[in-house]
Amino acid sequence: MAKKIQAWAPYGPRLDLQDPLTSEELIKNIIMATNQSRGSVLAVLAELDVQLESGLSAGRVVHLPNGTHFKPVGKKDGKITLKVRVNPALVKRVNAEFHGKWHNAANIGLTEAEIIAIWNEKNPTDQVA
Repeated sequence: MAKKIQAWAPYGPRLDLQDPLTSEELIKNIIMATNQSRGSVLAVLAELDVQLESGLSAGRVVHLPNGTHFKPVGKKDGKITLKVRVNPALVKRVNAEFHGKWHNAANIGLTEAEIIAIWNEKNPTDQVA
Protein backbone atom coordinates (compact mmCIF):
# COMPACT_ATOMS: atom_id res chain seq x y z
CA MET A 1 0.00 0.00 0.00
CA ALA A 2 1.47 3.35 -1.07
CA LYS A 3 1.65 6.45 1.10
CA LYS A 4 0.33 9.91 0.27
CA ILE A 5 3.83 11.34 -0.14
CA GLN A 6 4.50 8.80 -2.89
CA ALA A 7 1.63 10.32 -4.88
CA TRP A 8 2.77 13.91 -4.36
CA ALA A 9 6.37 13.37 -5.43
CA PRO A 10 5.69 12.37 -9.05
CA TYR A 11 2.32 14.10 -9.60
CA GLY A 12 2.26 17.18 -7.37
CA PRO A 13 3.14 20.56 -8.88
CA ARG A 14 6.62 21.84 -8.06
CA LEU A 15 8.97 24.46 -9.38
CA ASP A 16 11.69 23.55 -11.83
CA LEU A 17 14.44 25.69 -10.34
CA GLN A 18 16.77 27.20 -12.89
CA ASP A 19 20.47 27.98 -12.50
CA PRO A 20 21.00 30.26 -9.51
CA LEU A 21 21.76 33.93 -9.92
CA THR A 22 25.42 33.92 -8.91
CA SER A 23 26.92 36.55 -6.65
CA GLU A 24 28.97 37.78 -9.62
CA GLU A 25 25.83 38.25 -11.73
CA LEU A 26 24.10 40.03 -8.85
CA ILE A 27 27.04 42.37 -8.36
CA LYS A 28 27.23 43.13 -12.09
CA ASN A 29 23.48 43.85 -12.18
CA ILE A 30 23.72 46.21 -9.21
CA ILE A 31 26.71 47.99 -10.77
CA MET A 32 24.80 48.49 -14.02
CA ALA A 33 21.63 49.64 -12.24
CA THR A 34 23.32 52.07 -9.85
CA ASN A 35 26.42 53.17 -11.75
CA GLN A 36 28.44 52.47 -8.61
CA SER A 37 31.89 50.94 -8.67
CA ARG A 38 32.42 47.26 -7.96
CA GLY A 39 34.27 48.19 -4.78
CA SER A 40 31.38 50.34 -3.56
CA VAL A 41 28.84 47.59 -4.16
CA LEU A 42 31.03 45.00 -2.42
CA ALA A 43 31.61 47.36 0.51
CA VAL A 44 27.88 47.99 0.99
CA LEU A 45 27.05 44.27 0.80
CA ALA A 46 29.84 43.44 3.26
CA GLU A 47 28.64 46.14 5.66
CA LEU A 48 25.07 44.87 5.38
CA ASP A 49 26.32 41.48 6.62
CA VAL A 50 28.16 43.16 9.50
CA GLN A 51 25.09 45.15 10.53
CA LEU A 52 22.78 42.15 10.24
CA GLU A 53 25.12 40.08 12.40
CA SER A 54 25.44 42.87 14.96
CA GLY A 55 21.71 43.42 15.32
CA LEU A 56 20.73 39.76 15.25
CA SER A 57 23.47 38.80 17.72
CA ALA A 58 22.02 41.37 20.13
CA GLY A 59 18.59 39.74 19.85
CA ARG A 60 17.12 42.46 17.67
CA VAL A 61 14.84 42.12 14.67
CA VAL A 62 16.53 43.87 11.74
CA HIS A 63 14.29 45.72 9.28
CA LEU A 64 15.51 46.67 5.80
CA PRO A 65 14.04 49.73 4.13
CA ASN A 66 12.26 47.59 1.51
CA GLY A 67 10.11 45.77 4.10
CA THR A 68 12.21 42.64 4.46
CA HIS A 69 13.16 41.76 8.02
CA PHE A 70 15.37 39.25 9.80
CA LYS A 71 14.49 37.81 13.21
CA PRO A 72 16.58 35.69 15.58
CA VAL A 73 14.68 32.73 17.02
CA GLY A 74 15.91 30.85 20.10
CA LYS A 75 15.62 27.07 20.15
CA LYS A 76 15.24 24.86 23.23
CA ASP A 77 18.83 23.65 22.86
CA GLY A 78 20.14 27.22 23.10
CA LYS A 79 20.93 27.59 19.40
CA ILE A 80 19.69 30.49 17.34
CA THR A 81 18.07 30.20 13.94
CA LEU A 82 17.10 33.09 11.73
CA LYS A 83 13.73 33.75 10.15
CA VAL A 84 13.52 36.01 7.14
CA ARG A 85 10.28 37.67 6.10
CA VAL A 86 10.60 38.94 2.58
CA ASN A 87 8.95 42.19 1.56
CA PRO A 88 5.30 41.23 0.87
CA ALA A 89 5.22 43.55 -2.17
CA LEU A 90 8.16 41.61 -3.66
CA VAL A 91 6.34 38.31 -3.16
CA LYS A 92 3.24 39.80 -4.81
CA ARG A 93 5.26 41.04 -7.81
CA VAL A 94 7.05 37.69 -8.23
CA ASN A 95 3.68 35.90 -8.21
CA ALA A 96 2.24 38.35 -10.74
CA GLU A 97 5.23 38.23 -13.08
CA PHE A 98 6.49 34.66 -12.58
CA HIS A 99 7.74 33.13 -15.80
CA GLY A 100 9.71 30.18 -14.44
CA LYS A 101 8.85 26.58 -15.18
CA TRP A 102 6.68 24.15 -13.25
CA HIS A 103 6.73 20.34 -13.23
CA ASN A 104 3.15 19.05 -13.40
CA ALA A 105 1.77 22.54 -14.00
CA ALA A 106 -1.57 21.01 -14.97
CA ASN A 107 -1.90 19.75 -11.39
CA ILE A 108 -1.66 23.20 -9.76
CA GLY A 109 -4.66 23.64 -7.49
CA LEU A 110 -5.62 19.98 -7.32
CA THR A 111 -6.66 18.67 -3.93
CA GLU A 112 -4.88 15.89 -2.09
CA ALA A 113 -7.72 13.54 -3.05
CA GLU A 114 -7.30 14.41 -6.74
CA ILE A 115 -3.53 13.78 -6.63
CA ILE A 116 -4.15 10.46 -4.89
CA ALA A 117 -6.71 9.57 -7.57
CA ILE A 118 -4.06 10.18 -10.26
CA TRP A 119 -1.63 7.94 -8.38
CA ASN A 120 -4.23 5.21 -7.92
CA GLU A 121 -5.17 5.29 -11.59
CA LYS A 122 -1.55 4.95 -12.71
CA ASN A 123 -0.57 2.46 -9.98
CA PRO A 124 -3.48 0.00 -9.65
CA THR A 125 -1.35 -2.56 -7.75
CA ASP A 126 -0.02 -0.02 -5.21
CA GLN A 127 -2.96 2.12 -4.19
CA VAL A 128 -3.06 4.89 -1.60
CA ALA A 129 -5.91 4.25 0.80
